Amino acid sequence: MDLLSWLLTSIKDTISKIVIIFLITSIMAFTNLHHSIIGNIEVFSGLISSSKIRITDYLTFQSLALLGNAVGGFVFVGLFKYRTFIAGII
Repeated sequence: MDLLSWLLTSIKDTISKIVIIFLITSIMAFTNLHHSIIGNIEVFSGLISSSKIRITDYLTFQSLALLGNAVGGFVFVGLFKYRTFIAGII
C-alpha cells in the first residue's frame, strides 16, 4: 500500500492513477496478500455474524495489527529513508 501511495503521488494523469490502483490492488487480491483494513473487515464481519468470535478475539486482533503496522511501518520507512539519504537522492 505504501508503494501505491508513492506511485500515486508521482503520477499526474488520472487514467494512469486508475491503472496503477487497479494493478496494485489486483496483485494484492490474487496473491492473497492482506492489508490491515482487509483483515479488520474480515474479523469484524466474523464478530458480527458468528458466535465463535468474541469481542476479546477482535480486540486481540486489533492490538496485534496495530503493533505489527507500527513496527513494520517504522522499520520499512526508516530503511527507505536511510537508503535515500545514503544514496544522496534527497
